[in-house]
Amino acid sequence: MSSNVTALVVAVVGVAGTLASAVIIQVLAMRSRWREIEIQDNQRREEREQALQSAQRAEVKTAIAGYLEAAQHLQSQLYAREYGRDFEDVALMVEQIWLAHAQVDILCSERLRLPLARHAQALNEVARHEERHEDWWNYILPYKRALMDAVRDELRWSDSATPTGA
Repeated sequence: MSSNVTALVVAVVGVAGTLASAVIIQVLAMRSRWREIEIQDNQRREEREQALQSAQRAEVKTAIAGYLEAAQHLQSQLYAREYGRDFEDVALMVEQIWLAHAQVDILCSERLRLPLARHAQALNEVARHEERHEDWWNYILPYKRALMDAVRDELRWSDSATPTGA
């Protein structure tokens, strides 16, 4: 009978070993699949973040371009006024500057806000008080240079950081 018991024990150990191997293989397979899913999730997350950053950058660029267009239009009208040509309603254009300023301000980082506000204030000053600024271009020029430097800095974040995180 001992050979029957031994055979039975060997059979049970064999079955247990087979079951244990199957469980271990299944656990390893599940871990491997979880890793694959985690990698795919991370890739999708990174792609979404990159798409969001690209969209944010496009919004910032559009807002900056809108501000610069409004500023250029106002400057063209200031030249027209200076040389006695017909010009549009400067007060309305100043309001357009402030609207364009607000659109950039809500999207941009802190490093662009001050130069942007100073440039808008300088344009406002020249447009509304022409008598104080015979050489209005030289008055605006330092503010424009500071703004353009800040815009360049703002647009450098595109590949490495978010606008507020750089």
